[in-house]
Amino acid sequence: MLKKSLLFSFLILFAFLTTGCNSTKATFKEGASGEISVLSLRGDTSKMTNDQVVELKRVCAWMDRDIIKQLSRAGYTAKLLKNRSDFKGPGHLLIIDVDKFRPGNRAARAFVGFGAGGSSLDLKYQLFDSQKKLVNEWKDGVGSSKGGTYCAQTLNRNTIGQLNNILAK
Repeated sequence: MLKKSLLFSFLILFAFLTTGCNSTKATFKEGASGEISVLSLRGDTSKMTNDQVVELKRVCAWMDRDIIKQLSRAGYTAKLLKNRSDFKGPGHLLIIDVDKFRPGNRAARAFVGFGAGGSSLDLKYQLFDSQKKLVNEWKDGVGSSKGGTYCAQTLNRNTIGQLNNILAK
């Protein structure tokens, strides 16, 4: 009995080490490099309250850190830019701009639950090549009853998929 459980434990450990820890890295189409610069814009905040602008900045700061981390995990060499003029190439420039943001209500999410106080985030994307020519553009949006960072996390995962469709084999 002890031999069987020891053998089973080694089998599970072997399976975990050989399959569970692997991550898929993108292989890129000919002429496309894995270098990508990201510029994150905050959209038009003129119709937002001060509290909404503060929440948008918090969500976007989190989103910026996460997109770089997610791109790196997917096999890209990613960096975050402060200004569009900072992009000198090589690689691609991804511009992410906030189209619409609804922060929701934290108190309603915490005390009421059941989707009350949900957030939503809609983004516009533009992808440029190293010659600053537009390669592709798209929009994506999502809502969450958990808050703005959950929206950003989902959109970042969607972005990786979209970039892989455009740039990877």
